[in-house]
Amino acid sequence: MTPPLVIAHRGDSAHRPENTLASFASALEVGATVIELDVQLTSDHEVVVIHDPTLDRTTDGRGEVRSRTLAELRTLSAGYPGLFGDRWSGERISTLGEVLSFLRDRARVLIEIKTESVTADAEGGIEARTAAEVRRADMVGAVAVISFDQRAVVRLRSLAPEITRGRVYGRTSADEVLATAREAGCEIVMPHKSQIKEPLASRAREAGLKVATWVVDEPSELLTLAPFGLYGVGSNRPGVLLDAIADGLLA
Repeated sequence: MTPPLVIAHRGDSAHRPENTLASFASALEVGATVIELDVQLTSDHEVVVIHDPTLDRTTDGRGEVRSRTLAELRTLSAGYPGLFGDRWSGERISTLGEVLSFLRDRARVLIEIKTESVTADAEGGIEARTAAEVRRADMVGAVAVISFDQRAVVRLRSLAPEITRGRVYGRTSADEVLATAREAGCEIVMPHKSQIKEPLASRAREAGLKVATWVVDEPSELLTLAPFGLYGVGSNRPGVLLDAIADGLLA
């Protein structure tokens, strides 16, 4: 049985502050070859790597990301104090360009465009700016851009057809997955793990789609999902899953 790719979800996020260079470095150290990250836009239209639309949970700041300039965000700690105290207080919010430079030639990257950053601005919005950063980093062949937001993925089909696209889902159905993937020209579909069942998995594979899921942190979960022939699984504990695979979990 071919094991799925283990996708480091926001990096090695169970052990380092999510979406930081420390988290990405740790993911590389434990052997991850695919790293997922999230992007939002600042008030001065910079693409920054952070999951939430607000600063409150993972930084020592407050308020909306989109209300701050990049320079203002640089003054904050991204060390996720609520989870890690001051251990990683030196971590900062990075731009997408900085993270891509760090990961280039070291890992493939899944960039999730957060719904909160999708606007009516198709030509100058987060989709176009994310695509520009991928091109600038010369990582078109090593990146897929994914989103829950159908508008974002459809726009990317027009704006950056050369960049692989993927659609993420919560509660869904096989019909929705196939229809939305077809409209956006997706190669990857990522339903939540609770939705990975038949006939969704087989119909998606028969349509030529790569089926991945999230978030899988326990080897027992990975074993349960094995019959569905997944392309990849997102995990906050990539090292744990990689070790289990290396020890023959799916043999």
